[in-house]
Amino acid sequence: MKDRKTRMTDHIAPWLILIVFVCLVLTLIASLSGFTFSQQTLLIQVLLGGFIGGITNKIAITMLFEKKWYLPGSGVLLKKHRDIIRSLALTVETHLVNSEMLQAEMKKLLKPVNNDKAEEIINNVIDEFRDDVREYLLSQKVHDEIRDALRTKLGFLGKFLNVTRIKEYDEMTDAIVGELQERMDRLRVSKEMILRTIQKVGTLEDFLFRPNNELVLRHYHSDRSIVQLFFDNLDIKSMVADKLATYPPSKVRDIIEENIRSHLLWLEVFGVLLGMLFAGALYFVMRALSIPM
Repeated sequence: MKDRKTRMTDHIAPWLILIVFVCLVLTLIASLSGFTFSQQTLLIQVLLGGFIGGITNKIAITMLFEKKWYLPGSGVLLKKHRDIIRSLALTVETHLVNSEMLQAEMKKLLKPVNNDKAEEIINNVIDEFRDDVREYLLSQKVHDEIRDALRTKLGFLGKFLNVTRIKEYDEMTDAIVGELQERMDRLRVSKEMILRTIQKVGTLEDFLFRPNNELVLRHYHSDRSIVQLFFDNLDIKSMVADKLATYPPSKVRDIIEENIRSHLLWLEVFGVLLGMLFAGALYFVMRALSIPM
């Protein structure tokens, strides 16, 4: 729908200005040829006002986006792209994506925990990754890491057991991997586990939004909530500015033009209509005041 609307304005604006211009030229030619008709002066003024209104708007819009040697001061968006980037970044942070708005949206998403649903979801996730974990435990990498850890941690006792073949490192490693596999196969989350977790840390909303969180106090020495701490360090304005700064001036211009093109083209149409309206109103005012035209 939006693309169709844009295509419609792409055609309406230039064609309307052209039609008004052609009508104006034909009317002037007829007048200069001696052909007169009722309200000829009104028609000329209305067409002239419409043409001036439309063409001046078109020139002004062109000066925003394009640099023309014959239009002093044109190419504003190309010249001022750095200022535009800073302004866009500030607008995004202030009015569109700020910490207060993001926190409010997060709270809407955090609904009270449904223990039955939570149990089902967590166990489904465990089932989904169970085979991957089992495959990882059976990998040679894990086997070597456990064997190296046994050799380091057990020290003399480990060397003694290995040399005397009472318990070789590989045998101990296989036993540990086997035990881990069995535990992984039996791993399930129960309602009681979820309830104990909630009783200890509170709901997810409490954990994220409650000030004086033990985790934050211990690691970041701050009494702010996890979410507040996160957004305090999230410089949205700089993120937007840095991203837009990687674009050349022409790209920034194209982004702006793409979003407001249809509205600017309607300005050309309104320029024609308003020019005709004001010219006609001026004609009748001057006639009412008996001012020669």
